[in-house]
Amino acid sequence: MPNERKSQIIKAAAKRFARHGLAKTTLDEVARDIRIGKATIYHYFISKDELYFATLKWECENFIETIKSVFAAEDEQLISKLNNYISLKESISETNKLIHESLLNFLNDKSFEQEKEIITWLLTKETELIKQFLKNHYSQRIKKVSPVFPTFLVLNSWGMFFSTNLGSLIEKDKSTEIKKIFIESLEVLLN
Repeated sequence: MPNERKSQIIKAAAKRFARHGLAKTTLDEVARDIRIGKATIYHYFISKDELYFATLKWECENFIETIKSVFAAEDEQLISKLNNYISLKESISETNKLIHESLLNFLNDKSFEQEKEIITWLLTKETELIKQFLKNHYSQRIKKVSPVFPTFLVLNSWGMFFSTNLGSLIEKDKSTEIKKIFIESLEVLLN
C-alpha cells in the first residue's frame, strides 16, 4: 500500500503540474484530488519541490519505457520505428508536459539543478536505447559508426521537435516534409 499511495500522489501531482505548473500548484490541491490529507503527502515528500522532481522523474521513466516499446515493436519496419520515435517527440508538448516544460526551462536557463540532473538522466537513457537499437538492427550493414552518433541522433531529434515548431511560424504545412527529410537522411546514413 505505501508504494501504491506514493504512486497515486505522483500521478495526481503530474496532472496538476502539467495543468498549472510548479508555482501555481499547491499540495492542498493534489491532496484534494485524491482525497487524502496534505500530511499524507508530507509522509512521502518533504516539499512540493521534491514532489515535483519525483513527478518529473516518473514522467521521464515512462517516456523511456515508451521509446523502448517503439523500438521493440516486431511488426514494424526499421524506418517506421524511427518515424514513430520522432513522432513521440513531436507530441511531447501534449503527452509529456513536464518534460516539455523542463526542456524549455533549460533552454531559457531557468531550470533547477535537480531538474537538469533528471533531464540529463533522460538524455543518457535515451542515448543508451538508440545505441542498442543501432547495434541490434544496423551492425551488420554499417562498417563503422562514430561512438557519438547515438548522442547526435538523440539531440538532433529533440532539435527537430523545436525546429519543426519554429518552422510552423514560417510555413505551416512543411513539418511533415521536414520530418520525412530527417528520417530519409537517417536512412541514408544508416545504410
